[in-house]
Amino acid sequence: MTLDQIPHHLPINLETFGFVEREKDSVGRTVKNRCGRDFFYYALHYYDPTAFSPSTLCPTEIERRGIFGIPMPAALVWTGLSFRHIPRLFKERGLTLRINSLAIFSYWNFMRGMLFKKPAPFEQEIAEIQKAIDNGNVVGIDVAIKFGGLIDHVMFVYGYDNENLYVLDTRKVPWLSYEKITPDRDKRFIMKLPFSTIKKNWTRWNRAWIISSPTSLSSLGAANR
Repeated sequence: MTLDQIPHHLPINLETFGFVEREKDSVGRTVKNRCGRDFFYYALHYYDPTAFSPSTLCPTEIERRGIFGIPMPAALVWTGLSFRHIPRLFKERGLTLRINSLAIFSYWNFMRGMLFKKPAPFEQEIAEIQKAIDNGNVVGIDVAIKFGGLIDHVMFVYGYDNENLYVLDTRKVPWLSYEKITPDRDKRFIMKLPFSTIKKNWTRWNRAWIISSPTSLSSLGAANR
């Protein structure tokens, strides 16, 4: 399936959307454990592309300035401290975050959603994701990769069809069975993520992140069309 054949998707112009690629360290290795940061960047770029973009606030600049929280090394991302400011930031922007249907309003509430709020059954959670996309709201799908979900990966959901989600990523994770549908030379990581892959890896650590706005569907993503 080509990009223009995806039947259900957010009102995004993929030619002008602020795609970014995961940064590399001083020796050329891809920096790990930044998928949550990148997802929140894409979410905020969708809702406010002027304030959050590759030329204004990109993921690396967001981290450097501590806008989402306290910058943490890869091994300590699980503490959630790098997202300490997310609840307040979203509230200030009129956005509502839910993790597996739990409304997030504080850092400790955020950690409760991360560590203790189990997902709904697979089919029910997919239905909620599809509903959010149809309403023009941002969704992140958090998929288990290794060790029963203790290692996971969250991605921004662009759209869906009968068998797949289509997600925007900033790198291709080698242990996840999804497919880059843009050419290798194309730096946009637009990926086809089969429902079968998600279901196979569905554990109590899976999460659906839904970020909603009171803005009407007709104006969502208007600057990106």
